[in-house]
Amino acid sequence: MINEKKERLFYLDFIRALSVLSIVIFHFNASLGTRTIGIIKIFFDTYPNGNLGRIGVSLFFIISGAALMYTYKNDFAIKKYIKKRFLSIYPIFWTAYALVLLYYFYKYYALNPFSPQVPKWTFVLSILGMDGYLVALIPNYYMIGEWFLGCIILLYICFPFLRILLMKFPKTLIFCSVSIYFVVVQFYFFNIQIDYNILTRLPEFIFGMCFVQYIKKVNIYQFIISTLIVVLLFTKEINIPYMYIITITGISLFFLLAYIGQLIKIEKIKKPFIIISNSTFAPGKMA
Repeated sequence: MINEKKERLFYLDFIRALSVLSIVIFHFNASLGTRTIGIIKIFFDTYPNGNLGRIGVSLFFIISGAALMYTYKNDFAIKKYIKKRFLSIYPIFWTAYALVLLYYFYKYYALNPFSPQVPKWTFVLSILGMDGYLVALIPNYYMIGEWFLGCIILLYICFPFLRILLMKFPKTLIFCSVSIYFVVVQFYFFNIQIDYNILTRLPEFIFGMCFVQYIKKVNIYQFIISTLIVVLLFTKEINIPYMYIITITGISLFFLLAYIGQLIKIEKIKKPFIIISNSTFAPGKMA
């Protein structure tokens, strides 16, 4: 296959930059409360139906699906794909984990930071980057990484199969993923938090894949409809399961921001968003 250099999609950088800013703002403001620091929060971090953190994470799942599909639409080699995914996650994660572990040894040198109550074999989960994702199910040595890392790793594993299904049986894939999503949300019985569950994040990831495969560019009607939905969700509390709110908000906001991003042509305006985008957590970058 011919491996052509693809044009960079600025609207993905634009959305990625705004996503990471929303997540940083949310966590910064949250840290003020946990440390009882009595200063005014920077920007707002909550709205009637949720918070900026959940919005940012939803957009990251969508961006990840879109970036992978854009990169591997016509040129997919499994070995190259695995290598790139591995290098985008594990060296950074392992380095950060080792530094935090050394800090804990230094700070609590008289104590063993590894609890004797935690099975030793679960350290494998930390090596695999799945400790944060599974900590609610299996006590382990989770220190950094959050649940998002484990969830995105699982989605990366699923992508080669999802790509084939989307290209050969798009309607079936969309129908099945949405059906599973609704069943899981309506009859939730897993011990893991609902918005951490890969089954509830698949629609966002697959939507991102579908966007670059079939939609490609947002038109004015899609922009208007998505804007109205976002304004409604940001101003009026809607009494439906919050997982629906997360998904609807993320997809609607993606349409809105993609339209704006597609209109930005001035390089000086683009540059700061690209810089922020390139500085984000590795799994959120362009594939």
